[in-house]
Amino acid sequence: MTAPRPDSDLPQERGEILGYSLIAILAALTLLAFRAPASEKPMVMGAYLIAWGLMFLGSYFLSHKTFFLRGLRWFCVNWSVPGTPKMAFFYFAVMTVMGIVSILSGLGWV
Repeated sequence: MTAPRPDSDLPQERGEILGYSLIAILAALTLLAFRAPASEKPMVMGAYLIAWGLMFLGSYFLSHKTFFLRGLRWFCVNWSVPGTPKMAFFYFAVMTVMGIVSILSGLGWV
């Protein structure tokens, strides 16, 4: 028997405003990365990776709130090995660590 999902008893919301806002944040960081000077690109990319990490973390706890977070949770279950919602923690950790290292590299500390 598997453990129930944290949001299994919560009603699924469409959450269009929240979903499109999260997508807009990622799009804005992508555009900022394209337009940033070479000296600032590592810091912008670090912020971009951390944003992805936080969204994966949110997909574990708040996937009932919006379609976008449900999509990230679906990715964790269907495209990851092992296919479990807890892979969101793995993606959160990897993206956050890579983002922090990128920011520290941009500041010249690594």
